[in-house]
Amino acid sequence: MLKDVKWFTILIPPIYFFISIIYNYGNNNGFISPKIIAFYVNCIPITVCVFFLIKKAIVNKIYKLVILTAFIVYLCSLHQLVTFIPLWNSMERIVVYGPIQLLNLVPFKTIIKSPITEIMVTLLMLTPLAFSLMSLSILKSKKKTIMVTMLVSIGIELIQFIENSIGSAFLVYSRITDIDDVILNTLGGAIGVYIYLLFNHFIGKGQSVRLKISN
Repeated sequence: MLKDVKWFTILIPPIYFFISIIYNYGNNNGFISPKIIAFYVNCIPITVCVFFLIKKAIVNKIYKLVILTAFIVYLCSLHQLVTFIPLWNSMERIVVYGPIQLLNLVPFKTIIKSPITEIMVTLLMLTPLAFSLMSLSILKSKKKTIMVTMLVSIGIELIQFIENSIGSAFLVYSRITDIDDVILNTLGGAIGVYIYLLFNHFIGKGQSVRLKISN
């Protein structure tokens, strides 16, 4: 039953971005404006990614369905925050003022200078990713999960670098490609793995207690 129900979560990305379209529709003239096109374009890759994740996810308990649903909402939010492609900036030539330095390849350079709140946000940004990948049995190896988290972080930084490189022609500077983000994200992935191990331990203990009581 749950194996079939899990496929309803594929509707989350279109709904998520449709709400964004409705929210922004009042400031646009029709469904072919730059901002609306950007929402359509950004919805496609995340929906394809979610399809393959749902396919691999093992959902045999209610709490796993809840985790899968929360995981997809998290991915949509993460995409909108860090890899969303703001097409209207280049199409409408909007200048986004931001940091002058767009690339940092020196480890720990920005970590030393950054406030603790910013460090914690970056550290925990991909923690739900690692936790969900293991909770849904999409990945079963701790090392592979941490490696995938690192690769996802590198992918995010590469996308941001490409966006910055293209955006520089339109005076768009809004994101920094930073090796320190990869370091912190990877550590956050390790935290996610160990949170899963603790979570799984307590779930297992709870099931053992219920079995003893029923016997």
